[in-house]
Amino acid sequence: MAVALDSRHEFRKWVVSLGFGLLKKSALLKIIISMSKKVLIVIFVLVLSFIAIGDSRRIAAKAAGGEFDSAYRRLITFDLSTISRSGLPNFPLWVVLRDPLLRSRSHGGHVSRHDGRDIFFTLADGKTVLPAEIAAYSPEKGEVDAWVMVPTLAAQKGGEIFVHYGGRELTSGSQIWSDEYALVKYFGDLTDPDLEIPRSADLGVKKALTVEAWVYAAESRAEALQPLVSKWAPRESLTPEAFSAYDAGRTDGLDCFMYYGAVFDGRYVYFCPIRSKKFDRMSVHAHVLRYDTHKNFYSPASWEAYDAGKTDGLHTVCYYGAVFDGRYVVFVPRDEGSGYHSRVLRYDTTKAFKSPASWEAYDAGLPHSHQSAAFDGRYIYFCPGYDGTTSKNPLSLGEGEGSGKVLRLDTRGDFKSPASYAVFDSKAVSPEAVCFDGAAYDGRYVYFAPLQNGVVLRYDTQAPFEDPRSWQCFDGRPLGMKPCVGIVFDGRHLYFVAYGHSLMIRYDSRLEFTDPSSWESYDAAHTNGLDTGGFDGGFFDGRYIVFVPWIRTVKEGEKKNRVHGNFLRYDTQGRFSDPKSWDAYDASHTDGLTSRGYNAGAFDGRFFYGAPMHDGESDDLHGRVLRYDSTGSNATFSLRFCDYGHNGGLNAAVPGPSFLLNTKNGALSVAAHRVIVPGWHYLAGTYDGASIRLYIDGQLAAERAGSGDLVENKINVEIGRLGKGAARFRGIVRQVLVSRTARSADWVRARYRNISDPSGFIRLGPEETVR
Repeated sequence: MAVALDSRHEFRKWVVSLGFGLLKKSALLKIIISMSKKVLIVIFVLVLSFIAIGDSRRIAAKAAGGEFDSAYRRLITFDLSTISRSGLPNFPLWVVLRDPLLRSRSHGGHVSRHDGRDIFFTLADGKTVLPAEIAAYSPEKGEVDAWVMVPTLAAQKGGEIFVHYGGRELTSGSQIWSDEYALVKYFGDLTDPDLEIPRSADLGVKKALTVEAWVYAAESRAEALQPLVSKWAPRESLTPEAFSAYDAGRTDGLDCFMYYGAVFDGRYVYFCPIRSKKFDRMSVHAHVLRYDTHKNFYSPASWEAYDAGKTDGLHTVCYYGAVFDGRYVVFVPRDEGSGYHSRVLRYDTTKAFKSPASWEAYDAGLPHSHQSAAFDGRYIYFCPGYDGTTSKNPLSLGEGEGSGKVLRLDTRGDFKSPASYAVFDSKAVSPEAVCFDGAAYDGRYVYFAPLQNGVVLRYDTQAPFEDPRSWQCFDGRPLGMKPCVGIVFDGRHLYFVAYGHSLMIRYDSRLEFTDPSSWESYDAAHTNGLDTGGFDGGFFDGRYIVFVPWIRTVKEGEKKNRVHGNFLRYDTQGRFSDPKSWDAYDASHTDGLTSRGYNAGAFDGRFFYGAPMHDGESDDLHGRVLRYDSTGSNATFSLRFCDYGHNGGLNAAVPGPSFLLNTKNGALSVAAHRVIVPGWHYLAGTYDGASIRLYIDGQLAAERAGSGDLVENKINVEIGRLGKGAARFRGIVRQVLVSRTARSADWVRARYRNISDPSGFIRLGPEETVR
């Protein structure tokens, strides 16, 4: 279909050509010759001005949307069936066009410029030029990717625009990105990004924020910390201001002493209760301590405790680590002073913390000690410690024989149904595969840390639980492996935390499990001149592996406190065997308190909270929580394809995609608590000063109340990494947008529909001839 358009510009050209034609007439020529030189100059200037003014008006009209220069145009129609009637103002429409006619002329198409600079867009009136940005153009294939700023995207309104091409370059036009946008990047098929955006430190985000990413992942890599878009950098040096301490020992009038690990639910940290007296094995308790990370660390009002010791009429005391499954905190049973027990305790985080109705318990009937757990998103695997059926001696005389009975709980089943529980005895794999302390999950395999024999146990979660062929062992003793408590995963390597000694061992999960060359060791003794041997759990902040201080080995006859406060840290940027990759800091005297002796803890994305135990000096246990600040002010936001949940040493979770913020009130975060399947995904995090939200593929995945101005800093935005550390996204990042406003759910939904199916969201009409 050809369309002829009236053009004043063409009319001016006709007038000028007519004037020059008349000059050829002899009569007119005689008149001109008789004129004075001054008159001729005036006439010449007036003619030139007429031409110049006309051309300047034409160029100005381009910017205003009045007139333009194009040979062809095509109608683009939107699918507005799911867009709200209220509309989405200034919507950045993602336009993807694929058509042979959009090839350059040299390739048989109608686009006049090889770089596509003659392509522009107008409203349906055919005149009003829209702000647009050509992100990518292929003259050989006729492929156009562009952002077009549509004034209003609303149901039954503004559903059509034109694309124009074939003329001269449109040199003037409005800036497409308003002040609402702090950062806009189109990366094409940027694979395995390892990128820092220059000059992106001053984004001007303070009160509100939206972070968007359109990405592709070939595999989910659950439990691998995978940052997409982050303004978040782990601190590079261990200094006194990184540590703080608070004595929570008498919270709510309860003895809040001695905890084995802690777990984070997105807002609260729960500490796992053990005993209240050092020399009294029967002083076991269930005083669950909870801290609100949105409140002042030093304020007693931020802390509360609840005695869960008589839940459902059972003796529910002494728990060794915990799991958060997205709703429930599940505490791992250990002993009741006189013997081991298997009374699993569970708290519903959607209900009141101190209400007995929020708690329930079930006795799984396996009187062995369970020492932390792993979680694969559905099943909880309780680590077997000691067998309570083989010894008649009380626990005060020592622990029992090592147990290999792994208890598994199906979190999708009835918590109190025996059918939800199963047991596998790892002795069927090896008689030495017994007594473990802490576990990890790498997205497929569950690893159990050996406390007793140096034999690492691994289970393939994609294989039958009860089949011995689903299990493997690796004897780490030839490498020098000694007792371990906890495992830390950096997305590739698993670090086995040295308990009572300084030999650090790690396994490369990309290599064969039973091959000794897949493993390496490093003796971290005397790092920075400190006695750095003996830890209990650890955590990963995106760059550094940090080991939590507990007890060290003291030579016979040496009078020295076994309990210490020397944090040990490994920089994943460096070689594992290089002493320069390691540093340490003595935090044993923080905020005027004796702060040593910790049993793992929990990490909220910025702060790590050490679970208090015993300081080695007094006869009593303690409740002094030690906090480590992993970023300080060098963090604002981080949108992640997957976060790391088994982060602390004796806890477990599978958070999946997450969105983290650093505010002046502390860290805020939300997570989907599910793993998303491989493929293309649109993730968006929003913050409006009152709530933080995470969207996955246009749908709200998580929401949490939270407030506070965002922390501003001089850290540049990074794509696919955190501080150049081991935390990496393995996939494609195609688009990234950061806005200084909190986008609505309608906006996010429309963006996903547009970006995930651009050819379905818009329809390209037939070509029309403009001139």
